[in-house]
Amino acid sequence: MAIVNGFQFPRKSGVGSLAALRPVVQRGGQWIMVDDARFPFQPGETAQMRRVRFRTLGCWPLTAAIESDADTLEAVIAETFNARSSEREGRLIDSDVPGSMEKKKQEGYF
Repeated sequence: MAIVNGFQFPRKSGVGSLAALRPVVQRGGQWIMVDDARFPFQPGETAQMRRVRFRTLGCWPLTAAIESDADTLEAVIAETFNARSSEREGRLIDSDVPGSMEKKKQEGYF
């Protein structure tokens, strides 16, 4: 384990935290992962293969991807340390309504 901002981070991290080629669609200025046939494409959208990762270790249906070449833990730490935008900017669920994440917690969503 490595310690990142006080959190333990597994050396062999889960899907998403390390950059890889993944099918994504750009929507509203954010990269959304197309993870299976249920993805609801909007008119004119097609999946593109991009080298992306997810800033949070959370579930990618709730988090937009960022373009990245960080494919090692050390590279992820360096990229995160030097980031100029908030990690929360990629939280898709926050755009539902103000306070939607907190509301979903209260409703038992997760």
